[in-house]
Amino acid sequence: MSELEAKIGAESSVDLVKVAQALHWFDHDAFDNQVKWILKKPHGVFAAWCYTNLKIDDEFDHVFHKFYA
Repeated sequence: MSELEAKIGAESSVDLVKVAQALHWFDHDAFDNQVKWILKKPHGVFAAWCYTNLKIDDEFDHVFHKFYA
């Protein structure tokens, strides 16, 4: 078992990863890699929410604002 598996579970083992009010604190590259690793393929869901408009980078911001209501 890898260190990652011991901490968060086996590869492709979860349906949902969610983050509330904390995304701005993360190392985004490392977090993205871990989310891609743990989510079930191809239908795993990543959900993030906060109390204000989040700004990460141009690519993320474009997608976020497309779905923000």
